[in-house]
Amino acid sequence: MLELWTIDAIWISVAFALGMLAKKVNLPPLIGFLAGGFFLNFVGITEGGMALDIVADIGVMLLLFTIGLKLNVKSLLSKEIWLTTSVHMILSVLLFGSLVFIISWLGLYSITQMSLESSMLIGFALSFSSTVFAVKVLEDRGEMNSFHGRISIGILVLQDIIAVVFLSVSKGIAPTLWILGLPVYLFIIRWILIRILDVIDHGELLTLFGFFAAFVTGAIAFEIVGLKPDLGALIIGVLIGSHSRSKELVKQMLSFKDFFLIAFFLVIGMSGLPTLTSIYITLILILAIPAKGIMFMFILTKLNLRARTAWHSTLSLANYSEFGLITGAIGVKMGIIDNQWMIILAMSMSFSFLLASPLNAKSHRLFDKYKNILMKLNTKNIHPDDEPVNLGDARVVICGMGHVGRAAYHQLTSDFDGRVIAIDYDKDVVSRFSESNKNIAWGDSTDSNFWQFVKMPDVEFILLTMNDHASNLNTANALSNCKYRTFSIGAPAHHIDEITELKDAGVSFVYNYYSRAGVEFANSFLSFIKHRKEDKKLTSAT
Repeated sequence: MLELWTIDAIWISVAFALGMLAKKVNLPPLIGFLAGGFFLNFVGITEGGMALDIVADIGVMLLLFTIGLKLNVKSLLSKEIWLTTSVHMILSVLLFGSLVFIISWLGLYSITQMSLESSMLIGFALSFSSTVFAVKVLEDRGEMNSFHGRISIGILVLQDIIAVVFLSVSKGIAPTLWILGLPVYLFIIRWILIRILDVIDHGELLTLFGFFAAFVTGAIAFEIVGLKPDLGALIIGVLIGSHSRSKELVKQMLSFKDFFLIAFFLVIGMSGLPTLTSIYITLILILAIPAKGIMFMFILTKLNLRARTAWHSTLSLANYSEFGLITGAIGVKMGIIDNQWMIILAMSMSFSFLLASPLNAKSHRLFDKYKNILMKLNTKNIHPDDEPVNLGDARVVICGMGHVGRAAYHQLTSDFDGRVIAIDYDKDVVSRFSESNKNIAWGDSTDSNFWQFVKMPDVEFILLTMNDHASNLNTANALSNCKYRTFSIGAPAHHIDEITELKDAGVSFVYNYYSRAGVEFANSFLSFIKHRKEDKKLTSAT
């Protein structure tokens, strides 16, 4: 019998080794973590140590909390989100529920005869898309704030709310009377948390504040009144997401969230070993995933989104979800389905990630390759994600108005007599800077179509100043397809491998943050000392 701390050491080691292996073969590490869970199950370790289950639960709560911090509630009211979520979920439940019922009727699943109720419950479980997977994909590509990223996150959040409501109702325990005081509590606790954020420092107290907000004021408070703790973490995130320091808090919590989610994927793999029949059914469900993607693509384009936006959103959503496992667990507890379906759902989700990972990693290249076919889905109406077609007489284009982009904009506007334009794919950023009379346009610089069709006759320089390397690299690749390239490209980088990737993509000049920052700091300091000495000489002479 292994000691509990020994089991903890084993799962951390297995997760690290297989995560590294997955990365080496160009797959997301989370695929390795899932494989690690199945491996541990295979060698007889079917339960975690002291930390595993607790850490897994914390990971999901932290994920929802960070989503809440970045969520624009108004965006959920757009038809592209609420109507897509509703229609797709209804169609998915009918499609997958009918498929499961047919599998049972044909005798392919002999453990128990599936009723229509059982089939539709499994269809409901399969209708969700994975929040964990989609967020990781969008973060890795640096597209969380892009238009298609926000569409995907909005759909996922609505799905999560539906799941949490289902889980709360399925508990069979009515919320306590204390729920009547929840609105007042949320109003007061938001005021308190906002005041704390105003005065707290930037160190470990900010991290501890994040845990306190997510688990104490959110999860535990909702648990006390009979609601799902995950919903509490999400709501608290939304309530304080408007604070100016919410982005700083997100960055502070990201590394913790990533570690805790490792345990979540391991727990999935450790839930059981499949039978031969389970593998057959899993393969059938995997073959049905394209139908899930086609429905997303069709609905989004019919709601007047461009095919490119629909394509990137679809790829991040065409998978099965961790909430499907939780829904399945409720079905097992209620006696509606048997435990073997938990293994099937876990395998289906795992293999859906395996299938979707390489497609998402190549999403931009795949769209460029098949855009002539995909763009036939575009409607003739005005699209909410239409991009500018003319950059006027601009000589400089700045892609991304983060800290670096803003500084570059102010400097170059004076150097080039105002012939500078900024491009950003965050509509809130564009709106804010437009109000302050900045020359800025909404657009996705990673879109090869944008650079192919936009008129920019006088552009000489394009600066890639987005906050993440992935977006800058995707933009450089998109620019490489321009037919008549008369401009030079500049971009920043933090690491040697990033510099190599940008130069291979055609970037003319790469600014190395660390090496250049040291040189500029030293020069600025020496200049300061020199001017100070000169001032003293003038003062003494006077």
